[in-house]
Amino acid sequence: MRRLTADRCLALPLLFFLFVASTFVACDRTHSVSLVAEDFRFTPQLVRVSSASPLVLTLYNAGREVHEFDSPVLMYAGNRFSAVSMKETGIVLEPGKSVQLIMAPPAGTYLYICRRKGHANMMGTLIVE
Repeated sequence: MRRLTADRCLALPLLFFLFVASTFVACDRTHSVSLVAEDFRFTPQLVRVSSASPLVLTLYNAGREVHEFDSPVLMYAGNRFSAVSMKETGIVLEPGKSVQLIMAPPAGTYLYICRRKGHANMMGTLIVE
């Protein structure tokens, strides 16, 4: 039977630490996307992400008017991990304000729009592959 030497006693905790650290690093992989609502447009208008990792979606209103982010299929079909108060029509963004959503949407194409009156052409597309 082998005896545990000082070298082996130190190696076991080190291996355990490396295993645990690598697990945390693997779990922390997320896609971060920022959407900026400007007056009458979203920037960018086309976003592509992978469905392999959770999505952190940051919405910021850089415009002078109130905007409303709405994507019914994305907001209700995807698994949202963040609690954001939503109106019936979407997320209201006051000028200069931002909100962050954390979700794991399934693969698909999701349209997003601003539902404010007069902002009909304010839209974009999120593609989850």
